Amino acid sequence: MQTIPKEIPPFEGFPRELTDFLWGLSFNNEKPWFLAHKEEYERCLHLPVQALAWQLQERLEERMPGLAPEVHISRIYRDARRLHGRGPFNDHLWFSLGMTAKLYTSMPQYWFGIHAESYNWGLGVWNMDGEALERWRLAIDVNPAPLSRIVRKVNKMEGVEFLGQTYKRPKGDPGKLLYDWYNARDIAVGKTGWFDPDPPGPELLDEMTEAFCQLAPLYKYLMKI
Repeated sequence: MQTIPKEIPPFEGFPRELTDFLWGLSFNNEKPWFLAHKEEYERCLHLPVQALAWQLQERLEERMPGLAPEVHISRIYRDARRLHGRGPFNDHLWFSLGMTAKLYTSMPQYWFGIHAESYNWGLGVWNMDGEALERWRLAIDVNPAPLSRIVRKVNKMEGVEFLGQTYKRPKGDPGKLLYDWYNARDIAVGKTGWFDPDPPGPELLDEMTEAFCQLAPLYKYLMKI
């Protein structure tokens, strides 16, 4: 299991200056502006995201031994090969927790992202190939009960919604409860929180710990697929 780097401070929430920094970066997406505001980037965004990611990983390992999620934190720099006329910096930051420590793989990942006026977190799996999606639908066809129990619990989680992309032409109809899940190309659930008016504080760590533990049955189900 990865261990928290010694230089990472305790998570104390995101400072209210974060909003000004991210909006400023969005409208001044160029290297001179970023370098002039790099201290704000570290203090308001980078360090809090690191602290949240590593301490969440530690808590999940304590609550669910054996999960051993690896941490992957995104970079503020965009891939220079994919700028397509945009500035060199992302106007948000995210991290993922999972067995591979990479978000867009065919393995389930917990994730968190923060933007200028909102944040989101959840669990999902992307880029599933045709064979994996066939196994997914077959598992539902053969025995829908396990996933049905999981989905009913997920539906009771406050603010959590299904985020998966579905096929334009349905693959089948297992009933209302599992319809979107069965016809999904990507399987994901998550919650969006809006700054009210300030960014989230230290309570976010507790919120995400409890939510991610509640989503553990879905994580394990996806791992089997």
